[in-house]
Amino acid sequence: MKTVLHLRNAPARGFTLIELMVVVTLVAVLSAIAVPGFRTLLLNQRLASSISEFVAALSLARAEALKRSQTITLTSKAGKDWNSGWEVNGAIDGVPTTLRTFNALPAGVTVDPALGSAFNGKVSYDANGFSRNGDAYLMGCVALKAETGRRSAVVVSASGRPRVCDPDKKGDCGESKCAGSGS
Repeated sequence: MKTVLHLRNAPARGFTLIELMVVVTLVAVLSAIAVPGFRTLLLNQRLASSISEFVAALSLARAEALKRSQTITLTSKAGKDWNSGWEVNGAIDGVPTTLRTFNALPAGVTVDPALGSAFNGKVSYDANGFSRNGDAYLMGCVALKAETGRRSAVVVSASGRPRVCDPDKKGDCGESKCAGSGS
Protein backbone atom coordinates (compact mmCIF):
# COMPACT_ATOMS: atom_id res chain seq x y z
CA MET A 1 0.00 0.00 0.00
CA LYS A 2 1.13 3.40 -0.90
CA THR A 3 0.76 6.33 1.39
CA VAL A 4 -0.52 9.42 -0.27
CA LEU A 5 0.49 12.74 1.19
CA HIS A 6 -2.13 15.41 0.99
CA LEU A 7 -0.62 18.87 0.70
CA ARG A 8 -3.83 20.61 1.63
CA ASN A 9 -3.45 19.63 5.25
CA ALA A 10 0.27 20.43 5.48
CA PRO A 11 1.20 23.39 7.69
CA ALA A 12 2.17 26.62 5.87
CA ARG A 13 5.89 27.26 5.52
CA GLY A 14 7.68 30.63 5.16
CA PHE A 15 7.84 33.93 6.95
CA THR A 16 5.09 36.27 7.91
CA LEU A 17 5.12 39.89 6.85
CA ILE A 18 5.87 40.99 10.43
CA GLU A 19 8.91 38.69 10.63
CA LEU A 20 10.25 40.05 7.35
CA MET A 21 9.77 43.66 8.50
CA VAL A 22 11.65 42.95 11.74
CA VAL A 23 14.58 41.49 9.79
CA VAL A 24 14.66 44.43 7.37
CA THR A 25 14.58 46.88 10.29
CA LEU A 26 17.46 45.08 12.05
CA VAL A 27 19.55 45.10 8.86
CA ALA A 28 18.88 48.83 8.41
CA VAL A 29 19.88 49.65 12.00
CA LEU A 30 23.06 47.57 11.82
CA SER A 31 23.98 49.20 8.49
CA ALA A 32 23.47 52.67 9.92
CA ILE A 33 25.84 51.81 12.75
CA ALA A 34 28.47 50.08 10.58
CA VAL A 35 28.79 52.59 7.72
CA PRO A 36 30.38 55.47 9.75
CA GLY A 37 32.75 53.01 11.41
CA PHE A 38 33.74 51.64 8.03
CA ARG A 39 34.42 55.16 6.71
CA THR A 40 36.70 55.86 9.68
CA LEU A 41 38.51 52.58 9.07
CA LEU A 42 38.88 53.40 5.37
CA LEU A 43 40.30 56.90 6.03
CA ASN A 44 42.74 55.62 8.66
CA GLN A 45 43.88 52.92 6.23
CA ARG A 46 44.43 55.56 3.54
CA LEU A 47 46.56 57.52 6.03
CA ALA A 48 48.67 54.46 6.86
CA SER A 49 49.09 53.67 3.16
CA SER A 50 50.15 57.24 2.35
CA ILE A 51 52.71 57.27 5.16
CA SER A 52 54.06 53.93 3.96
CA GLU A 53 54.35 55.25 0.41
CA PHE A 54 56.21 58.36 1.59
CA VAL A 55 58.68 56.24 3.58
CA ALA A 56 59.15 54.04 0.49
CA ALA A 57 59.91 57.14 -1.60
CA LEU A 58 62.47 58.36 0.95
CA SER A 59 64.07 54.92 1.13
CA LEU A 60 64.21 54.70 -2.66
CA ALA A 61 65.87 58.11 -2.93
CA ARG A 62 68.43 57.19 -0.27
CA ALA A 63 69.16 53.78 -1.85
CA GLU A 64 69.56 55.32 -5.31
CA ALA A 65 71.93 57.97 -3.90
CA LEU A 66 74.08 55.25 -2.36
CA LYS A 67 73.93 53.03 -5.44
CA ARG A 68 74.74 55.78 -7.94
CA SER A 69 77.15 57.70 -5.64
CA GLN A 70 75.41 60.96 -6.48
CA THR A 71 72.77 63.32 -5.12
CA ILE A 72 69.20 62.09 -5.47
CA THR A 73 66.28 64.30 -4.50
CA LEU A 74 62.71 63.62 -3.45
CA THR A 75 60.60 66.64 -4.41
CA SER A 76 56.94 67.49 -4.24
CA LYS A 77 55.28 67.88 -7.63
CA ALA A 78 53.83 71.28 -6.71
CA GLY A 79 56.51 73.42 -5.07
CA LYS A 80 56.28 72.90 -1.31
CA ASP A 81 52.94 71.04 -1.41
CA TRP A 82 53.25 67.27 -0.89
CA ASN A 83 49.46 66.86 -1.34
CA SER A 84 49.90 66.78 -5.13
CA GLY A 85 52.31 63.86 -5.06
CA TRP A 86 56.10 63.56 -5.22
CA GLU A 87 58.87 62.22 -7.37
CA VAL A 88 62.40 60.89 -7.03
CA ASN A 89 64.84 62.79 -9.27
CA GLY A 90 68.46 62.25 -10.15
CA ALA A 91 70.82 62.41 -13.08
CA ILE A 92 71.61 59.55 -15.43
CA ASP A 93 74.72 60.24 -17.51
CA GLY A 94 74.42 63.90 -16.56
CA VAL A 95 70.81 64.18 -17.78
CA PRO A 96 68.22 65.17 -15.12
CA THR A 97 65.79 62.25 -14.86
CA THR A 98 62.71 61.38 -12.86
CA LEU A 99 63.35 57.92 -11.44
CA ARG A 100 59.88 57.37 -9.97
CA THR A 101 56.66 59.34 -9.61
CA PHE A 102 54.17 58.92 -6.76
CA ASN A 103 50.47 59.82 -6.90
CA ALA A 104 48.73 62.60 -5.01
CA LEU A 105 47.42 61.93 -1.52
CA PRO A 106 44.06 60.13 -1.52
CA ALA A 107 40.80 61.86 -0.67
CA GLY A 108 40.47 62.47 3.06
CA VAL A 109 44.24 62.65 3.71
CA THR A 110 46.25 65.90 3.67
CA VAL A 111 49.57 67.25 4.87
CA ASP A 112 49.23 68.69 8.38
CA PRO A 113 50.92 72.11 8.21
CA ALA A 114 50.74 72.48 12.00
CA LEU A 115 53.60 70.00 12.42
CA GLY A 116 57.05 70.49 11.02
CA SER A 117 58.31 72.28 7.96
CA ALA A 118 57.55 69.39 5.57
CA PHE A 119 61.16 69.88 4.37
CA ASN A 120 59.96 72.84 2.30
CA GLY A 121 58.97 70.35 -0.40
CA LYS A 122 62.37 68.74 -0.93
CA VAL A 123 64.65 66.11 0.61
CA SER A 124 68.08 65.53 -0.96
CA TYR A 125 70.39 62.61 -0.27
CA ASP A 126 74.13 62.86 -0.92
CA ALA A 127 76.33 60.06 -2.24
CA ASN A 128 76.78 58.74 1.33
CA GLY A 129 73.01 58.54 1.99
CA PHE A 130 72.86 61.51 4.35
CA SER A 131 69.92 63.89 4.06
CA ARG A 132 71.12 67.34 3.10
CA ASN A 133 69.88 70.85 2.61
CA GLY A 134 72.76 72.49 0.80
CA ASP A 135 75.82 72.12 3.03
CA ALA A 136 73.83 71.39 6.19
CA TYR A 137 72.38 68.09 7.33
CA LEU A 138 68.61 68.03 6.98
CA MET A 139 66.35 66.91 9.81
CA GLY A 140 62.60 67.30 9.97
CA CYS A 141 59.30 65.67 9.24
CA VAL A 142 56.21 65.51 7.11
CA ALA A 143 52.97 64.96 9.03
CA LEU A 144 49.81 63.68 7.40
CA LYS A 145 46.31 63.94 8.80
CA ALA A 146 43.12 62.05 7.96
CA GLU A 147 39.68 63.64 8.11
CA THR A 148 39.08 61.49 11.17
CA GLY A 149 41.64 63.58 13.07
CA ARG A 150 44.23 60.83 13.24
CA ARG A 151 47.76 61.95 12.38
CA SER A 152 50.99 60.23 11.49
CA ALA A 153 54.42 61.62 10.70
CA VAL A 154 57.60 60.61 8.93
CA VAL A 155 60.71 61.93 10.66
CA VAL A 156 64.03 62.02 8.82
CA SER A 157 67.21 62.20 10.86
CA ALA A 158 70.49 63.77 9.75
CA SER A 159 71.69 60.28 8.84
CA GLY A 160 68.86 60.16 6.30
CA ARG A 161 66.92 57.31 7.83
CA PRO A 162 63.16 57.84 7.89
CA ARG A 163 60.97 56.60 10.72
CA VAL A 164 57.24 56.75 11.32
CA CYS A 165 55.88 58.20 14.53
CA ASP A 166 52.60 59.29 16.09
CA PRO A 167 52.67 63.04 16.83
CA ASP A 168 49.75 62.64 19.24
CA LYS A 169 51.74 60.34 21.52
CA LYS A 170 53.80 62.26 24.03
CA GLY A 171 57.49 61.98 23.21
CA ASP A 172 57.08 59.82 20.10
CA CYS A 173 57.92 62.64 17.65
CA GLY A 174 59.30 65.08 20.15
CA GLU A 175 57.10 67.45 22.08
CA SER A 176 54.15 67.46 19.64
CA LYS A 177 56.39 69.16 17.05
CA CYS A 178 58.39 66.89 14.86
CA ALA A 179 60.40 69.62 13.12
CA GLY A 180 64.01 69.12 13.95
CA SER A 181 63.46 65.99 15.99
CA GLY A 182 65.04 63.25 13.99
CA SER A 183 66.93 60.51 15.67
